[in-house]
Amino acid sequence: MSAQVKSIFNDQQILALVNRVDRLGKVKAVLINNVAHEIIAQAAHITPCKTNDTVLLTHTSQGFVVTAVLASEDQAPAALIKNSEGHITIEAQQSITLQTAKGLIEIFADGTIVLEGQDISANSEQDLTLAGWPIRLN
Repeated sequence: MSAQVKSIFNDQQILALVNRVDRLGKVKAVLINNVAHEIIAQAAHITPCKTNDTVLLTHTSQGFVVTAVLASEDQAPAALIKNSEGHITIEAQQSITLQTAKGLIEIFADGTIVLEGQDISANSEQDLTLAGWPIRLN
């Protein structure tokens, strides 16, 4: 490692631009003062990155570790996720969407729940109750 890079860090953290990612969006290299540096590890909670994202690095004796990704100017803070002894709660003021390529579940603030998918199954070892009026089956 160059003396210039050692003097930059002094066991501190620094911001850097993502230079290269793998197919999953994991950071593989960053630019510091227009010089590319390999990344040895990335914290597990970091969302997939793309080139030119700004990340927070920690320098260790083994090399650089990505510890955070900074939000872009138009990006809202992360959702509030709570883990209460294994029960996960995701809170939102307007709606929550869980989505894949071919299906989604949306929950809206007014109580509306939308399920979309190619095959929706409900399996129960006890009674399955549908309550409401009218119930439309097509």
